[in-house]
Amino acid sequence: MRYVSMLADGPEASVLGMGCAAVLGRTGRRESLAALGAAWDAGITLYDTARSYGYGESERLLGEFFAGERRQRAVICTKFGILPAARSWKQRVKPLAQAAVRAFPGLRGVAQRQAAGQVVAGGFSVSLLRTSLETSLHELRTDYVDMLLLHAAPMSVLAQEDLLDALQQQVVAGKVRMAGISGEQAVIAASFAQRPRGLTTAQFAMDPLQMAFAREAEKAAREGWFLVANHPFGGPAGVGECMRRIEAMRQDAALPIPLREKLTRDEQRMPEVVLNTILSGTGVHAVIPAMMQLGHLAENVRAVEQCRFTLEELALLRAAMR
Repeated sequence: MRYVSMLADGPEASVLGMGCAAVLGRTGRRESLAALGAAWDAGITLYDTARSYGYGESERLLGEFFAGERRQRAVICTKFGILPAARSWKQRVKPLAQAAVRAFPGLRGVAQRQAAGQVVAGGFSVSLLRTSLETSLHELRTDYVDMLLLHAAPMSVLAQEDLLDALQQQVVAGKVRMAGISGEQAVIAASFAQRPRGLTTAQFAMDPLQMAFAREAEKAAREGWFLVANHPFGGPAGVGECMRRIEAMRQDAALPIPLREKLTRDEQRMPEVVLNTILSGTGVHAVIPAMMQLGHLAENVRAVEQCRFTLEELALLRAAMR
């Protein structure tokens, strides 16, 4: 596994992190623990969660998993601003709902719409920051988090001086190692331009088909921002389009023959192209796909550890994917 330093002191983050939105959400306890264990054994140290993930239970399971010696090596990112709604009978029947979705995949859309109603968004206040962080620390069984992000923050949050001051105070107090923001690329770009007090890390969506943001990200990385990309495969539609473009590049006479030969069809071609075009030449330090299926996790680990493409070839692929 490859690693990158976040700060002068403390653990290094693996460049391939694990997105934990599905932990105790779409994925049950046994499957979640199996995926966490496989990721840890593969050398993954970066884990991304939030108060709202897993109906509010994701942090608790991560706290259980990282209790003890693992915590010293783990890099845990959590977020505030979107809270799970109050617990209800729907959570008690969640395992039954998950089983039904597995048996009848057509129900997945219904389940996702129901899950969307289980969160409360837009809670960006000083009081919520403090209570949310204390809850996160309790659930994660730790006295600090490595990264705390404003979750899917709107543009207006950049003008909330009291909130930014309170966030910085948590860094000074040692409860947060790095404070930052997650959100749409427009909000992240504004953060890069304004340099809000105390924010040093940012998380945003990036996939090979949407690389226009790479230039701004690369500049921000040079200025000291620690950057994390999420949703690297772009969802089912993104995967399909990316596969189509890779196949088109394989037959493109304008590309060097050695590169085209490396684009031959195999199970590793897709993750190697996707993950490594994002991790090179863009300023992005780490990427966090959802990897709850053990097969996908293994493919992604191999893609990062054993990439067949040179840096020059990855630059050509990025340009051709646009």
